[in-house]
Amino acid sequence: MTTLWLILWPVLFVISAGTALILRHHLAQVRRAIRHLALEQDIASTSSRPAIVREIYGDLHQIAHRQQKFAQLIADEDFSLRAILGSMVEGVLVANRDLTIRLANDRLTKMFSLSRNPVGRTVMEAFRNHVLHQMAKRTVETEVPQYAELPVDIREKDGFVAKQFQVTSVALRPPTREGIAGILLVFHDVTEVRSLEGVRKDFVANVSHELRTPLSIITGYLETLLEAPPDRATTKKFLATMHKHAQRLNLLVDDLLELSRLESRRLPLKFQAVQLRTCVARALERSDSLINTVGATVNVDIPNEVPVVEADQVKIEQAIFNLLDNALKYGGKSGLKVWISVRRSDSDLLLEVKDNGPGIPLTDQPHIFERFYRVHKDRSRDAGGTGLGLSIVNAEYPGAPVACIPHSAFLHSRFTSSASPLPPSPDQSERSPNVGFLGQEHCLPVSDLDGHDS
Repeated sequence: MTTLWLILWPVLFVISAGTALILRHHLAQVRRAIRHLALEQDIASTSSRPAIVREIYGDLHQIAHRQQKFAQLIADEDFSLRAILGSMVEGVLVANRDLTIRLANDRLTKMFSLSRNPVGRTVMEAFRNHVLHQMAKRTVETEVPQYAELPVDIREKDGFVAKQFQVTSVALRPPTREGIAGILLVFHDVTEVRSLEGVRKDFVANVSHELRTPLSIITGYLETLLEAPPDRATTKKFLATMHKHAQRLNLLVDDLLELSRLESRRLPLKFQAVQLRTCVARALERSDSLINTVGATVNVDIPNEVPVVEADQVKIEQAIFNLLDNALKYGGKSGLKVWISVRRSDSDLLLEVKDNGPGIPLTDQPHIFERFYRVHKDRSRDAGGTGLGLSIVNAEYPGAPVACIPHSAFLHSRFTSSASPLPPSPDQSERSPNVGFLGQEHCLPVSDLDGHDS
């Protein structure tokens, strides 16, 4: 018996050692497969391995397949989230309960001119705004949506720009537990909307004022005539004054209707071959009586080689007439001189109307395109202006708005208009019209540019 055990022990040891080595080899392979799974690498085939090892490898393959599906699902959701946030016009921010920012889209960064994405910082650190911080804090504490309009001064290259933001803050509640996981803030830039609302309110107030002034004068004179009819000469004077203000009311209503039609784009431009010399001649003909009354000198300099341009002739004529008319009305001194010239500038023609009048102060120049804006209100009303002229000019050719180039505060006036010469090609449809007022130097008060090729 002892001899048998002495023989069996080495055999059992060899068998145990071999089995241990085989198990170690397979366990090492399983461990390597698990490591590949953790590193998201491919797992080797299992066809030549024992059944138990093949089952383990089969389970690992299933885990790897599910892991790939989850990774693809996460990638798809991340892509969708980024696409949605990137295409939004609103700024979006997600923060934790401690108000540390977890997510912010690029639009938010641009809206606030942030130097870098605010992720990782608190709301207070990123925006330095106590109202926004208190709003976010209140959302976390009450779990109730908060709404506010936030005035913010945004730093830009040349200084600070005032903007208005509508901010909505809501709590984010996870489906698996009670309480909130964080908050969502949405920023909507309403600066332009508020600006338009202000323009609308100012416009209504200005229209009311402009209508009330002549109506009050007409009503006052009528009441005087009804209560105690004066002598014939005084009555005639009253009637003349009422007629003057009635005409001003009619002009104001016409300008308002014209401005409305232009802004609704209901008046298409009628392009045709136009001789600038003819347009200038017709404008001078219409202004002849005013030139004689004022005693002004008008000098015209149009070279013979000036080519034909493609433009709306009626509006060009009206623009030249209005520039000339305003120069004559607001020249403000004897010995007034007006120059009308056409010259080449690269591939364009420049039509200039300038005078030696007083011009516009630099402080007023940024506002001359606003509706009803006047530099000298009394003098403008006496001359029959409505204050809508440059607003109409800006609306006539939306592709080339009028610009004011400021120089010294009080100097002569100079208006320039650019027009492309008409090419010799017989195919009119291939021509691209380029007619528009590019700018004005030493600006003149312009009250009634009812037609303009801007």
